[in-house]
Amino acid sequence: MMSPLRVLCVTPFGPSGKGGIDRLYLYLRDLVERYGMPDVDLRFARARGSAAGNAWMASFPLILGEFAWTLARLRPHVVHINFATGGSLPRKFAILKLARLFGARVVVHFHGQFIEDKVAAGTPAGRLFKAIATGADRVIALGEVHARAFQRIGVPAGRITIVPNGIPDFAGDGVVAAKAGNAAVEILFSGLLTENKGMQVLIPALAKLDRAAPPWRCVAAGNGEVARFAALAEQAGLADRVTFTGWLAADAMHDCMRRADIVVLPSRTEALPLSLIEGACAGAALVATDVGNVRDIVEDGVNGILVAREPDAIADALRGLLDDPARLRAMQAASRDIYRARFTLTAFADRLRAVYLQTAGRPEPFPFR
Repeated sequence: MMSPLRVLCVTPFGPSGKGGIDRLYLYLRDLVERYGMPDVDLRFARARGSAAGNAWMASFPLILGEFAWTLARLRPHVVHINFATGGSLPRKFAILKLARLFGARVVVHFHGQFIEDKVAAGTPAGRLFKAIATGADRVIALGEVHARAFQRIGVPAGRITIVPNGIPDFAGDGVVAAKAGNAAVEILFSGLLTENKGMQVLIPALAKLDRAAPPWRCVAAGNGEVARFAALAEQAGLADRVTFTGWLAADAMHDCMRRADIVVLPSRTEALPLSLIEGACAGAALVATDVGNVRDIVEDGVNGILVAREPDAIADALRGLLDDPARLRAMQAASRDIYRARFTLTAFADRLRAVYLQTAGRPEPFPFR
């Protein structure tokens, strides 16, 4: 009988991280701690310290030393590196090279904005991105859009696996019926409050909604430029309609999702946003821009509406749902169906486990449940 496959999964900050990648793996860690992962001994490491901004460069040698010590002690068969762009690229390239020195096979898992233009231009970021993708034994893409993009920059199709994100069912099948009792339609924005995520277009869109329409309120849940956008909302006359919560832990965010009738995300760039998957799980209609792999979650006209990233289009989509409760409820029910079919946590764990075993040349796995 083979010993368990030793896998070291690298995320940005670990369990205390506030971003989508760390939240995704917090869910997976909880599942594995409860049930184990058959044939796999899964451990975790962090890729950066708590330093903000470019200050990570000062602390990264210590993080890299910590990672080397973990490699020497654990001797993993597979190192699973989660990466995005920006400062993540030099960190993950160094970690990939170190994993290779210790004889590990490497899986890289991309969660960020695809920078195919920088790869083509041969910029430093583009060269690092291509080196990480082509230097791995296997590349995990979040959806077909990114899978095709990896092929275009030189990754063989046989080394690419699509693994959609997955989350636990924190809502249950009665959640859509429960929303019917909301006194006002609840609109939720969940994510980092930045221009990339689109708060500067969402606020004027909300200001365009007729106050004579069915009553509504909006919650903006996330850290980032909270004070700036709260001031913009007040200037737009929305102080009594929009609440800014700051960063929320997973349980508190799930409470917001269960109450939400509509989850809105007008991002400039995305990979496969966790907030939309959480919205689908919680039976919310989804209003989002058509970027990255968003179409894998939002089926336009079925469980949500794909919109242009400008206030009029967002306002029209929201107003259409406010004015048509039957359509809103149908989209909410469809979101629950799409979540159950594509984005459960056990399906995510199954797919990752298969990637680990296949990368190490182990036999095909039975489903993990």
